Amino acid sequence: MTELPELIAVGVGPGDPELITLKGLRAIQSADVIFTPLSREGDASIALQIATPWIDQERQRLVSLPLPMTRDAGQLRPAWQAAAATIQQELTGRQRGVYLLLGDPLLYGTFSYLWRELHTAANITVKIIPGITSFAAAAAAGGLPLTMADERLIVLPASYETDTLTLQRLLTDFSTVVLMKAGTALPTIVTALQQLNLLDHALYAERVGLEGEFITRDLRTLDLQHRPYLSLVIVRRGGWL
Repeated sequence: MTELPELIAVGVGPGDPELITLKGLRAIQSADVIFTPLSREGDASIALQIATPWIDQERQRLVSLPLPMTRDAGQLRPAWQAAAATIQQELTGRQRGVYLLLGDPLLYGTFSYLWRELHTAANITVKIIPGITSFAAAAAAGGLPLTMADERLIVLPASYETDTLTLQRLLTDFSTVVLMKAGTALPTIVTALQQLNLLDHALYAERVGLEGEFITRDLRTLDLQHRPYLSLVIVRRGGWL
């Protein structure tokens, strides 16, 4: 029986190349083709930058997959279908491909959508290698326990949580709230924290593990209007260690 080509989604972690798992590293180094998502054609792939120290560009083929930054399903679905078709065209015989993503492949990553398109293909095997999340790395760098004992944690996409009252309810119901991609939502987040007297219980982080990393527990000093997309807020109602 002929072996099928294989695609492995590898979470490269938040930014530090040394936070790639050993399993992920072995998959990257053994791949014939490296696939990387691009938010706009011509943009540099941060995931590729992180993995570059472990890639042999003379032996391994690099393939970019342009993917639009939009919530419009009418634009996204054709882009995912085109990316899946490109992967199928590039992987032949018994070749192995790796798809690189920031953080973990199954946490607000592009791979879940691509996986859905590839799921109907009978001529390719898909595997997934998890990665360290940005909020886990930020909590470690900031000396913040995410949970203890019976505490409850919730992870949310901040750009979708734009209602202050909803945020207040979540901040009340859960011991720890992680708000991913917090940049544009930061004014709303800070307002909710102020109203609940939780500003002193929050940690803000941006570009974790990358050049320009910034982590602070003092959200009062932030310029709320000019924070990057790769940012997050962790709110923990319990005490600090």
